[in-house]
Amino acid sequence: MRAPFFAAIAVGLLSSWLVGQQWIAAVLLGLWLLRIVFLKDRRCLILTLVLLVGIGGWLAWRNQQFAQISRERPRTATLQLAVQPDAVNARGGQYQLVGTSVRYGKLIVYGKLASAAQKHQLEQLKQRTNWRVTGTLSAVAPPTNPGQFNAPNYYRGQGIYRQYTVTNLGGMTVAPRTGLISVVDKIHQWRAGFARACQRLPPTLRLYATSLLIGMRPANFHTAMAGVQQLGLLHLFSLSGMHVVLFLSLLRWGLIRLRLSLPTIDWWLLSWLPAYLVLGGGADSLQRAVVTAGLPIIWQHLTHQRQAALVGWSWALIIGIIHNPLVLLQLGGQLSYGLALLLMVGPKQSVWRLAGWVQVISLPVLLVATAQWHLLTIAVNLLVAPLFSWVLLPVTMMGASLGLILPGLALWCDGLLAGFQRFIDAVAGLPGLLIIGQPSALWAWGLGLLSLWALRTPCKRGFTRLLVAYGSCILSLHFPLRGAVQFIDVGQGDSILIRQPFNRSVSLIDTGGRLKFPVPSWQADGTVSRPRVETITVNYLHRLGITHLDTVYLSHKDVDHIGDLGALLALMPVRRVVVPAGMAKLPKFQQLLKPALRPPQVVEALAGMQFEDGLTAVHPFHPGKAENEDSLVLTGVFGQRRFMFSGDLDRAGERAIATRYPQMHVDVLKLGHHGSKTASDPQALRQLGVKMGILSVGRHNRYGHPNQETLDTLRTQRIQTYSTALQGMITYQFGGGQPGSWQTFLKEGNLYQRTTSPESNL
Repeated sequence: MRAPFFAAIAVGLLSSWLVGQQWIAAVLLGLWLLRIVFLKDRRCLILTLVLLVGIGGWLAWRNQQFAQISRERPRTATLQLAVQPDAVNARGGQYQLVGTSVRYGKLIVYGKLASAAQKHQLEQLKQRTNWRVTGTLSAVAPPTNPGQFNAPNYYRGQGIYRQYTVTNLGGMTVAPRTGLISVVDKIHQWRAGFARACQRLPPTLRLYATSLLIGMRPANFHTAMAGVQQLGLLHLFSLSGMHVVLFLSLLRWGLIRLRLSLPTIDWWLLSWLPAYLVLGGGADSLQRAVVTAGLPIIWQHLTHQRQAALVGWSWALIIGIIHNPLVLLQLGGQLSYGLALLLMVGPKQSVWRLAGWVQVISLPVLLVATAQWHLLTIAVNLLVAPLFSWVLLPVTMMGASLGLILPGLALWCDGLLAGFQRFIDAVAGLPGLLIIGQPSALWAWGLGLLSLWALRTPCKRGFTRLLVAYGSCILSLHFPLRGAVQFIDVGQGDSILIRQPFNRSVSLIDTGGRLKFPVPSWQADGTVSRPRVETITVNYLHRLGITHLDTVYLSHKDVDHIGDLGALLALMPVRRVVVPAGMAKLPKFQQLLKPALRPPQVVEALAGMQFEDGLTAVHPFHPGKAENEDSLVLTGVFGQRRFMFSGDLDRAGERAIATRYPQMHVDVLKLGHHGSKTASDPQALRQLGVKMGILSVGRHNRYGHPNQETLDTLRTQRIQTYSTALQGMITYQFGGGQPGSWQTFLKEGNLYQRTTSPESNL
């Protein structure tokens, strides 16, 4: 029975190599094949080679298909979409759904709600419908900064390669199907109906019921589960083996009480498993659990022999990779398959030791996904895991099934769950959260293999090697040899990160921010989007192992430059905030300081002031009102190149700087006012000798930035131009005994480089 196991590990390494582009997986695959050859087990070798050839071809074809679609140009298309009622999500003034087109397969679809009536209509869909729509068809939009949500990979795992933005909804008709496939439609109807019914439950019970029983995560899930995520408990809220085992046990118990025969009970269970896979949303962890639970039953009926749990796990992994080539590159799949394997093949140990090893083995995976770890994670997992299985999940099932007819029971269940949530939040608030940073793929593989080696042969030397490896990894993250100037893509706004080598100082120029416009009352349904400084900037800083900022510079008072300051101060300690003279006493600025974890020192700057991180202020010359013309302009030399960061300074201000500093030469200029024609004065650019310009601009923004006049000026003066709208995050690395080098997160030929109107002359 070892043949499926060896073949499954080989297939897993193959997928990490071909799909994840992790070359260390190719080396490990070669070593694993040598191990199989030395087994001298012909059946094992043949099965492994057959699966590698077959699945390798399948993965290569899927890769080619994905690459080809990624290169497609966006185009207008009129489509017929089949939509299940549980696939529609209406929030605020927008909706999102998964639809199926005969020609293009599954699509992720976005659209704007026209009215409160349309929103209510979508929320009340009860049957499968056909939509006739006109809109823009394109590849799924990629992330534009490191560590950002990777939508193409996420949706690729669900068999979705394209997105569709609706501009006109032509019509919607009910489209029920007949025959056996109608059973699938019925299950989708039950799932949608259950989700609607849960809206009448108390808030915490509603949150638990939708996420734990049918795999739907409401809009407030990440906010409500912040403590759960910090303590590494998020995997408990993904439908997995725990749920399947409990539901199977309950179903088996009920069928036995009906005095059905064991073979009949097994067939009932087999018929229920696929139905629950659809009902639960088809997550990878749930798929693994369903396959692992169903294969032994089928095997026993076919051979009249019991199948080892490891064989079921092996075939579940092989089937999972065929279905979703990225399953082992995603946190849910890694934890689901990895921890299940550990429980099967790990040495017999006490509960405490086993809980400790689970954390040790999963730590590299968690660091890659979250870059953080809490010291109380082991103890909390040991306490919560059995409590979750035997108390919280049954309470959720009881409250969801009976709470609508027994409101008192629903309130009791909600109180119990809310108490547990308060406990988790309180523990997560205790000291012990470590921002470690995100290891590279090479470090993650190395740490994972050393952890497995220490588990297999526990000894003092093995633990010492593991601790040294973690220490070396953390040192490399927290004290990098090279520094960097990074222009973060925050949409229509500015945010620039400056890191000196070894992180001697870490500074941020502007925070970005979004303008908020009044919306109709029917769109104000409590949906709140998280600020970009949280999802992009702080997330990226944590992945670098950075836990505080030495200085935050604010160029002026516009929202797209300082709007996220309050959120930043609430998430990360900041030692000082530097603003242009005259801005510190503005009520708008003072309001943004209130959420700070620790009140920062506020410094008002005028031209001539120098700062510890190597930056010097060259504007403003006198106090002002923090308008565009009062922008704080900074300059500094990094890697033998002089940079200037000009905020939204206008042309008159640029000419004034050039006049006041006639000998100043600027290599790289952050172009003023996002490329507006009010900035980038030709005379000033010429006198400063600018060689390269950076446009920090939102793609398809409402202001028409950058202006064509500005682009013509840059082209005429042969100024090489980078744009966050085209290249995403733009990075200049320096130091470490190496020449300075430029990198862009989005590479040539990417979706945005073909669809965003501003022209770059890279």
